[in-house]
Amino acid sequence: MAKKYPFTRTLSSQTVTYLAFDKVNAEAFNDSIVISPVITDVDKLAKTVAKKVDSDTTKFIEIVNVDLNEKIYGLTLEAFMANAVELDENRKPISATTSDTPNT
Repeated sequence: MAKKYPFTRTLSSQTVTYLAFDKVNAEAFNDSIVISPVITDVDKLAKTVAKKVDSDTTKFIEIVNVDLNEKIYGLTLEAFMANAVELDENRKPISATTSDTPNT
């Protein structure tokens, strides 16, 4: 008997709880953001969170907590074939590698 979910992937992300400052109300607050793929270097993670959080009204201060999340997803052969895009040997979609204009 064939496997029900022959195509599986484990996807990793991290939920980062951070301290930020609300410039409008002059208050500090904690919030969370999901980052994927996982960044293990704390300085790089802080820079990534700051880029996503910093705005005219909010300023990232520091990371409070990081939780790693891993989930396994599966797909039947039928669902895979219905949704898959054919790729070339360089993992690029075949439709993107062909062009309507001739090469000169």
